[in-house]
Amino acid sequence: MTQESLLDALVDDLTAAFQHYRLKNSAGAELAVRVYPQDLPIREGLDEETDGEAPPEPYIIVRLPAGELPGQDSCQTVQAVLVICVHDPDPNRQGYRDALHIVNTILLHYGASGVVGRRYVLQYPIKWAVQEEDTYPYYFAAMALKLSAPAIFKEVPE
Repeated sequence: MTQESLLDALVDDLTAAFQHYRLKNSAGAELAVRVYPQDLPIREGLDEETDGEAPPEPYIIVRLPAGELPGQDSCQTVQAVLVICVHDPDPNRQGYRDALHIVNTILLHYGASGVVGRRYVLQYPIKWAVQEEDTYPYYFAAMALKLSAPAIFKEVPE
């Protein structure tokens, strides 16, 4: 198991889970939720509205901030953090509902299967939170997942 394999498996899995779920971005275009590994890509150009590239939201960033290997023949435990961002310019400030809908979709998705990439097993509890700061018209949520990764085995030279 490499951490990159787990990161790629999470990105692929979430991309598939959200391929048909569409929200409007800050440019008014309706897009599927995009999933990025570790961070947002750097945007080119001076003006975000006119550089020809769509704003990144709605998105999920998948980060692997830490892990632990308790013993040589033990399973690794890897922490994953999901950062969710949506845009909603409506002054009634209900954009948090879209962020929570993404959180609930992820909870249901992993609650049903509990396995990512056919080898990484979800561990409980799953934690989530929504922002407390006012970032209108952007709304954020986050999730913390723990996954058990296959053990690393000794190689014995012949």
